[in-house]
Amino acid sequence: MNLLAVTLLACGLAVDSCLVSLAQGLSARVHTAGRAFALAAVFGGFQGAMLVGGWFAGEPVARWFAHVDHWIAFGVLALIGVRTIREGYANGDEPREPFGAGRLVLAGVATSIDALAAGFGLALADAPITAAALLTTTITAAGCALAYTSGRGLGRRWERGAHWVAGLVLIAIGARILLEHLGGSGAA
Repeated sequence: MNLLAVTLLACGLAVDSCLVSLAQGLSARVHTAGRAFALAAVFGGFQGAMLVGGWFAGEPVARWFAHVDHWIAFGVLALIGVRTIREGYANGDEPREPFGAGRLVLAGVATSIDALAAGFGLALADAPITAAALLTTTITAAGCALAYTSGRGLGRRWERGAHWVAGLVLIAIGARILLEHLGGSGAA
């Protein structure tokens, strides 16, 4: 697998995590470098770790997991999306973080399930994992920090609408994952 192919794979895997980070930036009342770092570390870490995990697990686990992975991702992202929308209606004087540590980890897992599947594919193709894991982690982390920071101005100006957009983005990502798998496999 050449460097261009690995880079394109890494960029493709980073998209969902970056969109969730953008949603966080839109819905956050207070933006901090620590929050940008946490998003980058969690999403980048999960993308890289799941890619490596899929590579080591191989085909038997891939076949079993393919039957449920899309349902898990959809359920988690839909739940987090609904909660994000609801938080737009919370008391405006109360400080809040749209994602606590638990929800951030759940979102990290949900958005990296495709990396697990990609790792299976890399193992089946006998492709080396080191460069793919490093690039995926780095590109995801950088993209998430940038996406979170990008949502800053819009989120402050239109807070309730930003929560709706952020929540709907999360739900849409989950729905897209579900529909891609259901459409691709022909089974529910």
